[in-house]
Amino acid sequence: MIRTAGAQQVNFGMHAGDGLMLTPLVPDHLHFGDMFSNEGTVQIDLNDSETVPIEIEGVAYLDVTVTLTPPTGDKLVLEGNTEYVGDANRSMPVNIRMAYYNKGQENISEADAKTQAVEVVGNSITFQIRRRPGGPPGPPPTPPHSGYTPPTAKAYLYIYGELDVGDVHAGPYSGLINVHVEYSTYQEN
Repeated sequence: MIRTAGAQQVNFGMHAGDGLMLTPLVPDHLHFGDMFSNEGTVQIDLNDSETVPIEIEGVAYLDVTVTLTPPTGDKLVLEGNTEYVGDANRSMPVNIRMAYYNKGQENISEADAKTQAVEVVGNSITFQIRRRPGGPPGPPPTPPHSGYTPPTAKAYLYIYGELDVGDVHAGPYSGLINVHVEYSTYQEN
């Protein structure tokens, strides 16, 4: 008997600190598609069209810290029911990865940005919204004051990963990835 596992997808919860704007681009959810029970590993690679791009807009000269929280238990669960996390017949292990692009080139194609993106190891990264050129430090930025609007820039975050489809019951499997972006303070708690 062949069982089809319905559309496997991961939705996003996005949280941004003051002065930052997150915009999900297309596609706006990680969709692994329809597959069969015991299909094995299904991958969405960084350069695939199914990779989810998220635009981060903020003050160009500031750094941001991005924290990605994968689905509960690193699993997609049948009908989104998190009570199935420990049930091998109603959950599928998922490995969520991310990369970022912050070179600030205007009108760069998404394909070119992906090939220049920096892959992240782990679930948290701090980077400059617009990468600063090498060499000695430049002058300090203009301090905020009345009537002054600091320059803004856009960086891009790419979400992708792999799903391990075992001997699972048929149906839709889903999970939630939370993406939290805030300006870096470099203060210890």
